[in-house]
Amino acid sequence: MKNYTLVAGITLLLTMSLANVVFADSGARTYKWLAGAEPICTMIGPDACPDVAKAGNGDTVSIAGSGTFTIHPDSVTGSGTFIHKDSAGNVKASGTWTATKLVSFVSYGSGSLQGLPPSFEGGKAVIRIHASVGVDALLTVFCILGSPPSGVDEGIRLNVQDIINFNVQVGGATVFIRTA
Repeated sequence: MKNYTLVAGITLLLTMSLANVVFADSGARTYKWLAGAEPICTMIGPDACPDVAKAGNGDTVSIAGSGTFTIHPDSVTGSGTFIHKDSAGNVKASGTWTATKLVSFVSYGSGSLQGLPPSFEGGKAVIRIHASVGVDALLTVFCILGSPPSGVDEGIRLNVQDIINFNVQVGGATVFIRTA
């Protein structure tokens, strides 16, 4: 009886300590992704769109876009718009962008924990994009459905490598919808 109690106790402790750990999965999956774009804007409200991130110098970037991606094998589609403003609110650049490569994706699990359909998932996707102004960047999309790690916020980050890093999420809404 003591061994059973010990095994049950250890199992319970392991289960509790792994509750917020995200595990990698090698199975193929396909997702639709939305970042500051319809239909999120209509469902949540106008303050949800576009997604906004801020750089250390006070500049902001607004992003709206959508697409699909598949993991195992990795592939991505998608496009959208952006507006880069300086700290005073003056437009420095604007245009369109196109997704070129899925760098990584980590699922935080099903949105059913928040009362949404199980196909809605939280996660973190890192997508290489090409902007119409002739630069490449890394777009990171965060959705906090499921069981995200502590300290993760909803929204996007955009790193235009060697130029500017919009690494503080200001606001917006995103979602990953598992389609296969």
